[in-house]
Amino acid sequence: MDLKVRLFLGCMLLTLFGNVSYADPVERRKDQFGKDFAYYLYPIAGEIPGMGTAAGVGASVSNMGGSDTDFTGYYVRGDIKATGAALLDYHVVPQRLIIDVGYNDYKVASTSYNRGIDSSPDDLIRPKVEGNYFIGQMTLTFDERRYELFVRALRGRNRLIEVLDINDQAFAGVDTSWKKGNYYSLGGSIDLTDDRLDPRSGARFEFSSRLPDSRSADESEYYVNDYNFSGYAPMRQWDTLAFNLFYSRAHVTRQGLTDTTLLQQRYGLNCTQYPVGPNRDACLATEDKLLAGKLANNIYGTASPLGGTQRLRSYDNWRYYAGQSLFYGVEYRWNLTDERTPFDIYLARGVRTGIQLAAFWERGMVADEFGQLFKNGRESYGIGARMILSGVIIRFDLANGREGVQSQLFITYPWSMFSVDNPG
Repeated sequence: MDLKVRLFLGCMLLTLFGNVSYADPVERRKDQFGKDFAYYLYPIAGEIPGMGTAAGVGASVSNMGGSDTDFTGYYVRGDIKATGAALLDYHVVPQRLIIDVGYNDYKVASTSYNRGIDSSPDDLIRPKVEGNYFIGQMTLTFDERRYELFVRALRGRNRLIEVLDINDQAFAGVDTSWKKGNYYSLGGSIDLTDDRLDPRSGARFEFSSRLPDSRSADESEYYVNDYNFSGYAPMRQWDTLAFNLFYSRAHVTRQGLTDTTLLQQRYGLNCTQYPVGPNRDACLATEDKLLAGKLANNIYGTASPLGGTQRLRSYDNWRYYAGQSLFYGVEYRWNLTDERTPFDIYLARGVRTGIQLAAFWERGMVADEFGQLFKNGRESYGIGARMILSGVIIRFDLANGREGVQSQLFITYPWSMFSVDNPG
């Protein structure tokens, strides 16, 4: 195992177990089925690394009708065009069986890189994609949401509008037809922290398995297992030292097409349309990388990626991906206040429970084979500020890494197993 991983695990376990009292287990700081009614109508000015910026409006209503049920919706336009709404924490059986449902549509020109940790930041394409999806989750929960099992279903469709190279030249021969898919996940969590939303002590383990989906005969079928461990050690009066260890692996159940000649015939970029010269050479180079990625995906599958709003925050969304991914990070959270301050202004009503500053360091690795996973990695570090409201955490992070500085304005803490920019 990589020496940095060993040191990280040792420090994490020492800090966590040094703060655990076995005779006095961690108690919840507050009710995990909140009843504080709140609503917010707010402007959105967000940024997702690798996707761009967008501005618009959002609205949220928390704990409707004295229940634990929330509603949220948003509308944004810019580099990202998206609309969405969700109904969260609807109790079919009170405090036992919970349903979440949501809908999102989008049009975005993302940045797509080559596979692997050593992929160059200059070897990229910019696919413009539009689509929409419905998502639903049913959760069985026990003991103040300490133990949970869930099943998640996502049904959506998308299509390529066009694919641009690094010089914003469009490739011809791109398949722009609509593709449909149904995706299912099973998982669960053991949450032994003092609070699900804003933990300050304890530990949490989460597991998710994204089941194989029905693909064409040319594409492999595979499932992806994600394991996520987070630890929280109280520091000083209100502060928290947070750790995260994440591992993802794809397991191929049916291998797709691996004949490179057939792959070129079916998925090539029609480079012969260009006369012999620089344009054809550039097209052929891009085609080679595209087909190499398809071949590797058919052999190894693709695990959950690194980069974006959750892990390796100084890199673009989906920056690093392969058959396996490993990530670990540490974050110190300065809680400037520990309060319950009600507010009621024209566009918002709720309870502010804290203002926070943060400093973080992260390292991530991807590879198709486990033996290659520890040979190279990328690091990210930075600072952040957060406002913790009743049911909502608004987060701004500024992160630096090998490829420069990224800023992001997002909802919820990092290191989540699910986020709107990476559904599944």
